[in-house]
Amino acid sequence: MDGTGERQEIRRGRRRFRLLLAGTIGAFTLVSILVGWLAEGFPASWLERGNPPGWLEVTGRILAVSGLVLMIVTLIRMVRGGGYRADQKSPLWAVSARRRRALARGVRRDMVASPDDLPWLRATAAQMVRQRWVVASTGGLLTMNLGQALLSLAPIWLALMGIMAVMFGIVCWQVPRDARRAEAFLRHHPAEPPAAPATA
Repeated sequence: MDGTGERQEIRRGRRRFRLLLAGTIGAFTLVSILVGWLAEGFPASWLERGNPPGWLEVTGRILAVSGLVLMIVTLIRMVRGGGYRADQKSPLWAVSARRRRALARGVRRDMVASPDDLPWLRATAAQMVRQRWVVASTGGLLTMNLGQALLSLAPIWLALMGIMAVMFGIVCWQVPRDARRAEAFLRHHPAEPPAAPATA
């Protein structure tokens, strides 16, 4: 694939991902609306505000703002550090999700099935290393949800808090583990240095 064709495939891959993300969000919103219509009294009971004491409200505000700040700072650092640009230009956008999963398995197991796969595996490993920012971002979202739960003590926020806690636990276990394996893969399979020019 030439450079122009690869760039077009990368753009198409990013477009497919955005459409999938928009469709998932739309479907989730539609299901939420239908549940609200069909479950009589469900929204009111789950959104009903509790009566937290003053110190708990202050703590909730501090945590909510701190979580939001942590998420913003993490995203800014990712963009300024070049991680966002590198991901946008990654050749992995040009391959299918099934192929990306297979490449990730290869990196985790430190297996190279074919020499032709090595550049793709290196790109996958580099992306896995860059994904450490997800831990801080998820931690910020968890902190913000905790603050909102303390502010209102509404059942919906407490439920979201539980879901976010589970997600944060999974992310804290999976992402650093994958990043360490990816770093080990890159050490075991370094990029070949450019050939020295021939001397007369």
